[in-house]
Amino acid sequence: MRASAFLLAVIVLGSARPAFGAASAPTLDGSTAAAATRPAGAVTPDEVAQAEASPAQKGKHPADEGEPEKRELRHRTLTIDDATLASLPELHVAGGQPTIITFQQKVKEEGAILSQVGGLFFKPVQTDKTVIVIPKADVKAPVPLNVTLVDGTVLSFKLVSVPSDADVQVDVILALQRRAPPDSAAALKGTIGQLQAQLDECRANSFNAGATKLAALLLGQSLDAPQAFERHSLHKINKSDRLLVEATWAYRLVGLTYVVLTVDNRDPDRPWVLDHAEVHYSGGGQASDVKVLAAQSEFQAVQPGESGRVVVGFQTPGANPGISLVLYERDGNRRAILDNLGL
Repeated sequence: MRASAFLLAVIVLGSARPAFGAASAPTLDGSTAAAATRPAGAVTPDEVAQAEASPAQKGKHPADEGEPEKRELRHRTLTIDDATLASLPELHVAGGQPTIITFQQKVKEEGAILSQVGGLFFKPVQTDKTVIVIPKADVKAPVPLNVTLVDGTVLSFKLVSVPSDADVQVDVILALQRRAPPDSAAALKGTIGQLQAQLDECRANSFNAGATKLAALLLGQSLDAPQAFERHSLHKINKSDRLLVEATWAYRLVGLTYVVLTVDNRDPDRPWVLDHAEVHYSGGGQASDVKVLAAQSEFQAVQPGESGRVVVGFQTPGANPGISLVLYERDGNRRAILDNLGL
């Protein structure tokens, strides 16, 4: 009975074994003998599913597959001075991302010129002090951008794409000195400083210049003729428009008369600045103008609540005429009139 059962089991197992050439028993590495005999290029359903699996399902991180990381968007300031004006600063751009470039000065109309080799960029958008550039895709090779300002300054940049960051806004600051255009703010500031230095030098040398001119006047006079070298006090006052003007001294020498006046500014808000002076005299029943040769103020401006001296020089008129002297204010309507000066 046991022999019969064993024999039956062997028969059953033998009938269940696949025929030669069909799927064979598993091998040591888990594959089947049939895999070794399938036609070249044939793919099993398991291999298709494995190929379609995502990197995460395969246990891999996206960075392992070389995927680009997200760019950092930057807002930065770019300073251009005399040393860097001829260089090409880099602006980092990204495909589809606008980059705004701002300037302190106005941009010339149609002053933004962008190389359009291959049509890599949309047309630049330009406003009063802004240029906006938008690449259609990342830029593989540097692209030049030239921007001309209204004062004639030409600035050049190169637009490139880098994986790490992109400029969303770049504020350009010009710090030019030697190479600034003549009508730029930096050049005008330098010109004003130069003129101020020259004015200070003139004031410092004014005494010497006056002495030289007086020497020239003496050389031009015939000293054998009667001469008047005198000084006497005056007491003529004009008070109007919060301005007190008093003639205090008169000097006469070598055919010239100098009147010294004090100006007291009693306006609490406005300074007083001398514009010019006029001298009139009446002789023989007729009024005439006397040519004013000099009108100098002690201070450039007489501040509110302060006083300063003014000297007016003119050719000495005939014998004892009636002299009137008028001081005019610059950029204002305040004037002082002193009539009948006893010269």
